[in-house]
Amino acid sequence: MAPSLMPARGQTPIAHFRPTDTLFSTPTYTLLAKGGRALTTVSLPDLPEAVPKALTGHGRTGLVIGAISFDGSASRLRFAERVTRHEPLTVRPCLRCASAVWRVAAKPSAEDHIATVRLIRDRIAAGEANRIVLAQTLTATGSHGLDVTDLLIHLSGRAPYTFALPLGHGRTLVGTSAELLIARHGRALTTHPLAGAAPRHPTSFADQKAARDLLNSRKKRYEHRLVVESAAATLAPFCRDLRVPKQPQLQATATMWHLGSRITATLTDPPPTSLGLAAELHPPPTSCGTPTQAARTLITELEHGNGVRRGWYAGLVGWQNAAGDGEWALTLCCAVTESPRRLRLWAGAGITAASEPADVLLETSTQLATMLQALHAIPRLH
Repeated sequence: MAPSLMPARGQTPIAHFRPTDTLFSTPTYTLLAKGGRALTTVSLPDLPEAVPKALTGHGRTGLVIGAISFDGSASRLRFAERVTRHEPLTVRPCLRCASAVWRVAAKPSAEDHIATVRLIRDRIAAGEANRIVLAQTLTATGSHGLDVTDLLIHLSGRAPYTFALPLGHGRTLVGTSAELLIARHGRALTTHPLAGAAPRHPTSFADQKAARDLLNSRKKRYEHRLVVESAAATLAPFCRDLRVPKQPQLQATATMWHLGSRITATLTDPPPTSLGLAAELHPPPTSCGTPTQAARTLITELEHGNGVRRGWYAGLVGWQNAAGDGEWALTLCCAVTESPRRLRLWAGAGITAASEPADVLLETSTQLATMLQALHAIPRLH
């Protein structure tokens, strides 16, 4: 359920979006936030207490909206002056845009990425962790300036969640996500972890076969079970009842098939706020690995060794109101505009002891293709 805001009927949110606004779209509604006071320095562990205090006096329609970094040390949140609720974003044709050449540089390179996957498999086999999510970045440099509004149009409908928000100094975080970390409405809780994925195919027969193979994959289902069990164990102390599906379901985005399990529960009374639950769950095994601390240690060592800094990638984006209700999605397929002609893109894939390095690279590259397609990009490697 969306926050109880006055709906902007007959208006498309992208038509009213400006680079200084925050947009957060879900499968059932879109929020467009304008103006207001920024809260930029509070870390995730402190937000469950800081946000309700700051929202005191704003009434039940007041809310905070924005993003939190992967490591939880930084947040870019706004107590919006005006928030309107719109219909969810859907796929929209954009006939005026032509393909453009973008020079792209991967970090790490494909060869280094595969070498790191092999190293992670060895470390998992040695008992250091069960699952690790490895990130890769692309730097895309274009010959023409980028319009974030156009990028939002091209991203609309590619995944359940779409977002854009200013980071300051002319930078914007923009992207899509298939994964809901937490939704809390009253005492009702929902989380929808995704783990286990396969690239989609242009032909219907091959695409359906890829979906069936994913659903029947013992390796992928094991990977998914690790994630679901971890989420359920974390949430159990806060729930009166916890409903965990026995079998995963398929979830599709424009480029990927995912295995997903929608976990629901009734929270204890008084219920934790959405940010309180997010602080317990983040970083989840879907974007980090299991066990969490061991996975974070390996991510820091290996990604930093490859020159990758996650920043806002695999963090959170969403909102919370004064009643503690809110929804937070993971920033899994995203980019930061570093200048009008330059973006840095992120994506990642989970690795277990049975992962094939070439498959991991393909999954990551396919997820990066979501943003390249939205740029109408004809990639030219450096």
